[in-house]
Amino acid sequence: MTGLILKDFLILRKTLRSYLMILVVYAAVAFAGFWQASFVSGFMMMMVSMLPANVFAYDKQANWDTYGLALPVGRTRTVAARYLVVLILTGLAGALTIGLGTAMSLTGRMEESLGQYMVTCAVFVVFSMIINAMMLPLLYKFGSERARMMLFGTMGVIVLLVVVILVPLGGMEWLKSLELAEPTMTQVAAVPAVAVVSGLVLLALSFLLSRHFYGTKDV
Repeated sequence: MTGLILKDFLILRKTLRSYLMILVVYAAVAFAGFWQASFVSGFMMMMVSMLPANVFAYDKQANWDTYGLALPVGRTRTVAARYLVVLILTGLAGALTIGLGTAMSLTGRMEESLGQYMVTCAVFVVFSMIINAMMLPLLYKFGSERARMMLFGTMGVIVLLVVVILVPLGGMEWLKSLELAEPTMTQVAAVPAVAVVSGLVLLALSFLLSRHFYGTKDV
């Protein structure tokens, strides 16, 4: 399974190098005071969310499934390796965002407090996990091109439901009332922990669904 993980990282090496260069530029702009650090954090997590679709697209071009299933690995481990890659990428992105926020806080370049930034990062991490939890089963079932369109359609429906249901009922004002003006250290520690655990549970359920789809896939 280690080989499968390395294979995915080798596929993504050029993309990751490009993303890292973009991150450096965005971080420099944030240090200059034009953007908040949380914007860079959100952008990074969005980029990480799109990486698995790139791997599936490259695998399809190379007819990897036909070759990979001939290896003594099995479909369950193949799917598990892909999910571990997602977790590693998410963890690395989270570590970079924490490092960025800490550096900006120590140098006095961050407008928001470090506690607020950590809570915001936790929200972005969970959002990235939710996207991957939704997208990976679709990728295994329908392929990269159709899965992307279906994911965008699903997210559009969610946004529409929010607009149609929450706004008329005053839900947006209620959500704003939950904003943490100055989170305590307990909240700063608890929110990321709960967020990560929730994301891991969603990915575990997603893994079971992806394993089912890939197990019944005829390649």
